[in-house]
Amino acid sequence: MFFSGGQLVEHGEEIARRGPTGIGVARAYELVRKELLGEFGADVYRSYIDPLKLVAQWNGSILFRASTRTAQERLRHQVQARLEARLRAYEPNLGPVEILLEDEIPEDVRALADVRIETASSPDQTSPQRSEVYSFDSFCKDDTNHRAVTVAQMIAAGAAVQFPVWLLHSPPGCGKTHIVCSLAARAREISPHRKVLSLTGQQFLEQFQSALHNKRNALEFKDAVRSPDLLIIDDFHRICGKKATEEEAFDAMFEVTRRGGQVVLAANHGAEGLEGLADALRAKLKGAAECEIQEPEAPLRRRILDVRVQYHARLEPGFAVTPEALDMIAERMHVTGRELEGAVVQLVIEWKISGGMPVTLEAAANALQSKLSDAAERRITVQLVQKVVARHYGMTVQQLLERTRRHAIARPRQTAMFLACRMTHA
Repeated sequence: MFFSGGQLVEHGEEIARRGPTGIGVARAYELVRKELLGEFGADVYRSYIDPLKLVAQWNGSILFRASTRTAQERLRHQVQARLEARLRAYEPNLGPVEILLEDEIPEDVRALADVRIETASSPDQTSPQRSEVYSFDSFCKDDTNHRAVTVAQMIAAGAAVQFPVWLLHSPPGCGKTHIVCSLAARAREISPHRKVLSLTGQQFLEQFQSALHNKRNALEFKDAVRSPDLLIIDDFHRICGKKATEEEAFDAMFEVTRRGGQVVLAANHGAEGLEGLADALRAKLKGAAECEIQEPEAPLRRRILDVRVQYHARLEPGFAVTPEALDMIAERMHVTGRELEGAVVQLVIEWKISGGMPVTLEAAANALQSKLSDAAERRITVQLVQKVVARHYGMTVQQLLERTRRHAIARPRQTAMFLACRMTHA
């Protein structure tokens, strides 16, 4: 449901009311969110754009609700103009966008619509689209991620307290968020009374900093993060280097595990590679169970493409890509699952431009020309350099990343840094 100019309407009714000249602001926002993900990247999207709620169309303006004041300021400064421009690409007659906090939303709107109402973009686990994204069934598995998925399923079933802290790490875009969200959803499904708290590192950071200004809020925050049976923090690297926040995270992890609960962390690096992490917390993470996800190989990339094409075909009936085109993309794009999703979104645009004809090999190569060339250049990644150098010197990647000046470690690390600078864009 969506509130528009004095009445509550269903999304479908809103689209019908707008007629052939527009698709309605609710549907437009669904489409724009995908575009903003590609424009701003996954970290900014997950921390600021994903929690942004469409509230109302009121007195000529489009009202959105931000989760915190920090998020509001960041959105107003970086995202608002792009959000407004992209919405108007679908609905040219829309008024200005306003990003407000909950207590800033007009009383008239509060009287007629619950500002916490779930829109199509909110994390509703009953939505077919959302459950497809956040389920183990929709996650493509092979040898690069099999161990991670298996451990996540064990934790979801409540059978993994032998390793109370689990650290999942991989390069960005390899499926960490999908796995931890699937874990949380499965845990709630299996044990409805199990208290599960899942949040991102950025959300932990913002909520903690906001709570510091009020003693009552600080106590509520501490209770919230220390009381779950299962505490999940995605993008844990976002709090590294923030001393007070790290200490609060350490205390929360200690309290949860002391009571027999489970802590799950997802980050871009293992314990040794997390920059700015305090020694005490690093030592705790060194003793945690770890799983690393590797970048997908061609067979897995092909399966990911199939899944993403099927997903977008449900959203856009008639959308299709020829098998030859998907084979070409899987072979030539040596990238992560997130970048493959971006490629499929680009193919959806090509399909619309072509008038609904299946995307052929030639059309896909033309639509993804820049991505294909970039992919060829990026076949050598920092992670690949780390693995090759570590193997050459007879050590593990974790040893290569150790915080030490010992010659046996420092020299290989300098070699890896030199090669990464010369052979990648990092």
